[in-house]
Amino acid sequence: MLPREHLKQFPAAAALPLLILVAAAAVEQLRLSAMLVLLLGLLVSLLVGRDATGRPAAGQVLVYAACLLVAITLVWDSLGLPASLPARASCADVLSPFAVFRAAGAVVVITCLLLLLRLTRATRSEIGLQWPSRTWVVASLVGLPAIGTAAALLGPPLAEPFFGPVPSATGELRALVPALVFAIANSCMEEVAYRGALLRWLTPSIGVGAALALQAIVFGLAHGTGTDFIGSPLPVMAATAAAGLIFGVLAVRTRSLLVPIALHIALDIPVYYGKVCLGT
Repeated sequence: MLPREHLKQFPAAAALPLLILVAAAAVEQLRLSAMLVLLLGLLVSLLVGRDATGRPAAGQVLVYAACLLVAITLVWDSLGLPASLPARASCADVLSPFAVFRAAGAVVVITCLLLLLRLTRATRSEIGLQWPSRTWVVASLVGLPAIGTAAALLGPPLAEPFFGPVPSATGELRALVPALVFAIANSCMEEVAYRGALLRWLTPSIGVGAALALQAIVFGLAHGTGTDFIGSPLPVMAATAAAGLIFGVLAVRTRSLLVPIALHIALDIPVYYGKVCLGT
């Protein structure tokens, strides 16, 4: 385990990776270069960022590692999802490109996370990869279908001012399988990056309050780019940041990513229907 004795003092050098990450989240064109700079920063901090005892400076290493993982997620997002399948019935295809592409992204991000855990000598439980209490497990199982239903009913009218008309129903019940593949992959990918690595690895250096705020801001900025908007993306960014803050609080409260992942899945299922089955 990397030493944690001096993590309460936020080193000036740790501000640089955070600024790079915020810029990458806000400006899509900067994401690839930002990821490469953060990777270089992590390697340098591992090799030459030593404390008085000659061990790696844990604070700087963890901040770079957290920012790098989120940057990898941003780069994958910037690659662009495959175009929606032309035929409405095709959204029920288990191998829908939209779902498969996101599943591949989740594999990439989680693999990178495992490598970073090994490099930093951190544990999975430190970033919330553990089961919460039985009460929270039950709450997650109950809340997932309830919130998913509410999102499917309320999402179209709320999204229309920003994305245009979104039909609220589809007869493709078979599409629930690829919709779940997409939702589970996207939720795991984003939660391990934002509420796992970014929130948890920033907290020792800057405190839980600042870490909660920063991960929510980056999460909101990351969802304000793209060509889907017909109106200002600012309300969507604010709503996404608020959701990120709520997910972060739940991750801290439960000491696990299960509840945020379950809620995220419920909210993401209608996204698949909207983008593929309904072609919006």
